[in-house]
Amino acid sequence: MSTANTVWAQRPVNGLPWRAVAVDAPAASSSRAAVSDVAVSTLVGVNLKRLRKQHRWSLEELALHSGVSRAMLGQIEQGKSVPSIKTLWQVAQALAVSVSWFLEPRHDQSVLLLKPQAPQLTRLATGQGEWRALQQASDGVGDEFLELRLSPSAQLRWPAPLRARRVNVVVSAGVLDVLIDEVPHRVEAREALQFEGVQALAWRNAGSTEVQAYVVARDVNART
Repeated sequence: MSTANTVWAQRPVNGLPWRAVAVDAPAASSSRAAVSDVAVSTLVGVNLKRLRKQHRWSLEELALHSGVSRAMLGQIEQGKSVPSIKTLWQVAQALAVSVSWFLEPRHDQSVLLLKPQAPQLTRLATGQGEWRALQQASDGVGDEFLELRLSPSAQLRWPAPLRARRVNVVVSAGVLDVLIDEVPHRVEAREALQFEGVQALAWRNAGSTEVQAYVVARDVNART
């Protein structure tokens, strides 16, 4: 028996209990099916056009931000050209996504329901806090949409970002202190706070009941 085509399987032998035995495995194909250039170029083109429109950029604007010519971007979006890794990297940097994002087919999903890990809202222990993302992680827009929960006396921190961001906070329950560079700004239920900059942030429950708030953070360089 050829070693290259031998695998081990669990099976009964001569009526005895199950044991590991060597069996012949089908020989591996000598060649793999080639990935279609058309399939790759179509997928990249669809994802690029969708993401560019989410940013509300024209081809000229994307060309300005990425350093890739408008003509080349147009060819890619139409599926007429498979971009080089360098070209795709330049476009990915401009749109704040990874290169692999353009090769993922799932972005065509137009309606997405995001459920919490626990079906029921569980009470947080004293001093505990949690974030929950309310968007698909790789949607590529550059926004963060989050639910924040803080039990009494709890505090969570955000490190300072690399680029300026605009942050909107709305509190649905409780009393929240938003510490911007350690300076507290109090936000009560049904109130909202908006600010922008590159400051480090902290979120602190300033009351005796649990805080529930929603936070949207967006790169101020992104088009609105």
